[in-house]
Amino acid sequence: MKTTENNNKDKIVIQKEKQHWLWFVYGALYGVFLRFLFGVLPSSIEGPMSVAFLITTPLVVGALTIYGYRGQKLRMSQLIFYPWLTIALLLLGSAIAMLEGLICIVIMTPLFLLFASIGGLLMAGCLHYLDENTKPLLSIALLPYLVFFTEPHLELSNKNIQIVESVIVKASPETIWAEIMTAKEIKADELPLSFSHIIGVPKPLEGLNVEVSGQEVRYSIWEKGVNFKANVTHSQENQYIKWDYVFDENSFPKGSMDDHVEIGGTYFDLHDTAFTLSPISPDETKLTITANYHVNSAINFYAIPVSQFLGADFVKTILGLYKHRSEA
Repeated sequence: MKTTENNNKDKIVIQKEKQHWLWFVYGALYGVFLRFLFGVLPSSIEGPMSVAFLITTPLVVGALTIYGYRGQKLRMSQLIFYPWLTIALLLLGSAIAMLEGLICIVIMTPLFLLFASIGGLLMAGCLHYLDENTKPLLSIALLPYLVFFTEPHLELSNKNIQIVESVIVKASPETIWAEIMTAKEIKADELPLSFSHIIGVPKPLEGLNVEVSGQEVRYSIWEKGVNFKANVTHSQENQYIKWDYVFDENSFPKGSMDDHVEIGGTYFDLHDTAFTLSPISPDETKLTITANYHVNSAINFYAIPVSQFLGADFVKTILGLYKHRSEA
């Protein structure tokens, strides 16, 4: 008799464990559904780049994960990290469904993990005070829609940012200048290891300055068919050069970069780049790159530091290229 009772208890425990794990799947599927839903909204509406998706969606997903453990006592570490598994499944599902590219997934991950943990902690707090009739807590699933429709339809927050990076090159300004003006046949092994390139940002293949109708123009070619030009606005041979970028609908072919992080797009635009060559000795020069761009999003508190990290990473790669070529 006792054996039968023990077996029944074991079955109940196993069934509850299965129910817990199902909520990881439920949360992930709901997150993928929201990504699809926000992705098919008219282009005039900031669907995938809205607060409703980028903040409230992971918050809800994290809350649903912990809701699956109602009636159970979880440690603080479990409340924080269990929602991360659901987020991992969500991002994996978005990638498989081709709703997001690698660049966006990498950029979104820290933000999603943070708010998923917050959602899990909030749900745990609510469950603590609602021992019975916890079903009303499932209404949190409606939060992304409420935020979306109440989100003020104002202009996105536009912020101009400048990145300045330098490197000491064991070469004369004349040597470095020549490499900048004519950067042909750039090989992958000439570029330092770069996080931005690891996650899928196309690598530069060529950069040439030519004169067109009396105007000096910089033509750039990157991997995946990326190509664009820039008009030189200031130039002092062997000392300083600056150009303003010109992007068009053909600059970034479809699939070359994720739409939401495309340079010259709605959310990120590169204005200009300047090179300054400061001689230290006859055979040593300080090469400085100054890049100006703007970020235009509803989550600039997060988008700005991410863009600064990736921007500095890319600029350091370019500095490494010219250092390598000039010293060689």
